[in-house]
Amino acid sequence: MDIKEFAQKIGVSPTTISHAISGRGRVSDATRELVLQKMKEYGYTPNLNARRLVTGRSFLVALVHMDREFLAHIFTMELVRAFLAPLKARGYDLLLNVTAESTVEYSGLLERVDSRAVDGSIILGEAEIPGELLRELGRSYHPCVAISHYRVGSMPHVGSVVLGLRSGARQVAELLVKQGHTNIGFLGLDSADQMPRFFAEELQNLGIRLSDSNVMIEGHDAEDGAEGLRKMMSQPAPPTAVFARTDVLALGAIGEAKAMGIDVPGSLSVVGHDDLPLVSLMQPSLTTLRRDRMHIATSAVDMLFQLMEDPGAMVAERLIDSKLVLRQSAGPVK
Repeated sequence: MDIKEFAQKIGVSPTTISHAISGRGRVSDATRELVLQKMKEYGYTPNLNARRLVTGRSFLVALVHMDREFLAHIFTMELVRAFLAPLKARGYDLLLNVTAESTVEYSGLLERVDSRAVDGSIILGEAEIPGELLRELGRSYHPCVAISHYRVGSMPHVGSVVLGLRSGARQVAELLVKQGHTNIGFLGLDSADQMPRFFAEELQNLGIRLSDSNVMIEGHDAEDGAEGLRKMMSQPAPPTAVFARTDVLALGAIGEAKAMGIDVPGSLSVVGHDDLPLVSLMQPSLTTLRRDRMHIATSAVDMLFQLMEDPGAMVAERLIDSKLVLRQSAGPVK
């Protein structure tokens, strides 16, 4: 049945059905719930092409990641999943777009923008998102939200969610120093990451030096975490605590410590970053910095729809910090 037949069958107007499905317009919660319930009962599916022709919208949001290797990053995949519910609640679907860090390869996204194939974009980047790309999207009057560890400044049609690192570095430094650790190591991702610098500065503020020999920039996989720990523990004076940039690196380090006969946390404390699913169930359970994926996703989606509904709006930047979750893998130095 088409929307008119469905509307007649349940006793409401086609406009009410359209608003109930899209989450827009003045429709009570009770009416929206009735429409959605009857859709399931009668098996009604909206004609998306007709809906797009009538509204002039695609009902698609592009989720762009600036790193082609992001499919190997568990946290990023979990974050992508978190976007589905808030978008679905507004009647929108997600279009995944992966690009490399080159302006030449932004063309796919810009073509979609120019052809109105997507109504807005959310851009994820571990490194700094190129200002040239954001300005180009702004000039096209295309609403977008950048999510990264860097501030992007005020731009028309562009919002920003900043994933803070400094606060997390401070929380880990304070925990380990409070537990009596003075010889501390760091397992990192790559040279572009700011966390090693922040962590060293926070330790310095507490009177502890992060030795260069205790900083291992290894990569993203558990095997990289294991390799970094092997190098650290082979030193004449190995660290008594290690802060890993991701939970995956931390898991690799803990596994290697067990293989080397090093007790965690008895002889070595390990702290991760991300709070991935299941790290609370491992033995020992992982002390880590939690990045609230749903909070990040809903903040970005709310900001994007504010820009979509009010093209002239200048939205405020939003900072989201990590929170330390205490479990079993970190303890007092012996």
